[in-house]
Amino acid sequence: MIQTENISKQFGSSYLFEGININFNSNGKYGLIGANGSGKSTFMKILSGELEASGGRVSVDPKKRISTLKQNQYAYEDMKIIDCVIFGYKELWDIKLERERIYDLPEMSEEESLKVGDLEIEFSDLGGYTAEADANKLLVGLGIPAELHERKMSSIEPGMKLKVLLAQTLFGNPDILLLDEPTNNLDLDTIKWLENILRKSDSMMIIISHDRKFLNNICTNIADLDYGEIRIYPGNYDDFMLASTQARQQLINDNKKKAEKIEELKAFVRRFSANASKAKQATSRANQIEKIKLEDIAKSSRVYPYIRFEQNKKIYSNVLDVKNVSKSYEELQVLDKISFSIEVGDRLAILGANGIGKTTLLNCLTNDTFKDSGDINWAINSNIGYFAQDSDEKLDSDLSLIDWMGQWSEDSIDQQEIRSILGRLLFSKDNIFKPVNVLSGGEKRRMLFGKIMLQRPNIIIMDEPTNHLDMESIESLNSALSLYEGTILFTSHDREFISSLATRVIELKSDGIFEHNNVEKESLEAIAIDK
Repeated sequence: MIQTENISKQFGSSYLFEGININFNSNGKYGLIGANGSGKSTFMKILSGELEASGGRVSVDPKKRISTLKQNQYAYEDMKIIDCVIFGYKELWDIKLERERIYDLPEMSEEESLKVGDLEIEFSDLGGYTAEADANKLLVGLGIPAELHERKMSSIEPGMKLKVLLAQTLFGNPDILLLDEPTNNLDLDTIKWLENILRKSDSMMIIISHDRKFLNNICTNIADLDYGEIRIYPGNYDDFMLASTQARQQLINDNKKKAEKIEELKAFVRRFSANASKAKQATSRANQIEKIKLEDIAKSSRVYPYIRFEQNKKIYSNVLDVKNVSKSYEELQVLDKISFSIEVGDRLAILGANGIGKTTLLNCLTNDTFKDSGDINWAINSNIGYFAQDSDEKLDSDLSLIDWMGQWSEDSIDQQEIRSILGRLLFSKDNIFKPVNVLSGGEKRRMLFGKIMLQRPNIIIMDEPTNHLDMESIESLNSALSLYEGTILFTSHDREFISSLATRVIELKSDGIFEHNNVEKESLEAIAIDK
């Protein structure tokens, strides 16, 4: 359905990728994965025609309709939300407008009468008569209530605009779906809803996502962008991880055996090349050496930061008691008499729909003056390391990275140890002198993990820490928190992250807070849909 021939993309003198020859077949659901910076989004834009390749060409079945998830959430400010969704099916939208134009004429000519008759047939064939109902259904599924559908796009907040753009992409059952991070800004139940939609769809789709569970539940194939090329693996993300790891290890093992054989043959040649009776055998073995070729094992673009969290002093009593905490914003009551407690070593996941108050609760816990009422009592020797959801967006410091990090270190930690931590977090020697305000979003997040490493807290609080991280950083963070011996509170929409880490789950709802005793993966799925 989509075929690429020798596609390459060059920036300056360097190639991001080159010689990409690949077929994306009808009905396939492909997860496009790769490290941050490997070129996933660039490749997707080339497939959609939004970006021109440096070389090669893309062939798409002209009879198939492509729908691409856009990120320009401010492009439709004067359009009604319902219209913005239908606009995603351009052919239907154009017919709709022309049909309405003719019907609005004071008088209709014979030619216009015949034309509108043809338009009615086309409108019906494309599903025009159910278009608004279909669009409404998509919007409600994405958590946008019906009373907003007739409002203009300018009236809703940016996260909701992105949901509208996702509905726009899905509308009209396109033949080909190109989805770059479709789960961004979605809560657990909406992600589950989206999975059901995509699983039932007959569309061929290519999906970029850092949500491992999402890729496992949707994908029939994984397209791995690494080493400057793309390789297709059958199955979902877990299948890919197993197959790619085994393939690379097999290559390493084969090379090791070949190297041992070469050394064995060389030893024979060295020993007997001067021996007349063995000279023929030595020559034969020398010829064998030339025929043995070691396979090139290219360096992967995937790099894993080394994250480790330690605590400088342990807590032996209960960590936290929260009693009747409330918080409102003017007339909007967000938290109403919330109570719970946390014991030493708990790994508490706080779940709930977007906007329910998870971040507000964490703000109350980390800043006692933020709440309106209630009591928050931490253990006496509590030392909290806090990762705020939007903290990387607010970092506009002119300080160099190494000087900024130095603010959070204990007196016993010298600059060389700070450099060592930054190196383990994938910052080069040149990067450590960059101003903090020029770092990328992913770099700022790794820097904030470094801050917590330096603080050595006995309590870590993290609000959506996996947002904007690549797979490698997510897996490294997951491992670091699993090994951490202190107490953890966190929010996340990443089900794999939650189920592999949490020992307790509490869920915020409009009528209070509820604890789920079983945090196995199956139970987590139930939490996501049983609202």
